[in-house]
Amino acid sequence: QRSAREHQDGERALREARSVRAEQRDRLRALQEQLEQLRQQEQRLHQERLSLARQRERLQQLRDELAPAGTLLGTGPGNLGSALAAPVAPGAQGLLPGLLPAVGMVLGDGGDPLASAALYGHLLLLKHRAQMDHDFLENERIFLESLKKRP
Repeated sequence: QRSAREHQDGERALREARSVRAEQRDRLRALQEQLEQLRQQEQRLHQERLSLARQRERLQQLRDELAPAGTLLGTGPGNLGSALAAPVAPGAQGLLPGLLPAVGMVLGDGGDPLASAALYGHLLLLKHRAQMDHDFLENERIFLESLKKRP
């Protein structure tokens, strides 16, 4: 009888050990999946950083391209980069006061090469800002999706 009880106790202990081992395997599998998700997220973040660096380079190229046009338009020897980064004042006549003339002034001019250069500059700035806004919103969308996927 004692031997049978010890045998039953041994079998129960074995079942418990197997159960604990299965739980540990499940936890390990879950941790490995979580680690893989974190690796993928890290990869996405790395790609986003590279993309931001490329965007910064493109912005600098755009600033460099517009710098000669800005000096031709009478903005003087001022730094175009600081003018691009400056906030636009409410009620300002142009998109970037002091950098380019107002769009209405440009459209009112007939065939002036400086006016067409100014319009081209405005269009480049608008296009660049639209791309920056699009990229920002896309990054926010990706960030929100990653937050939703978190356990």
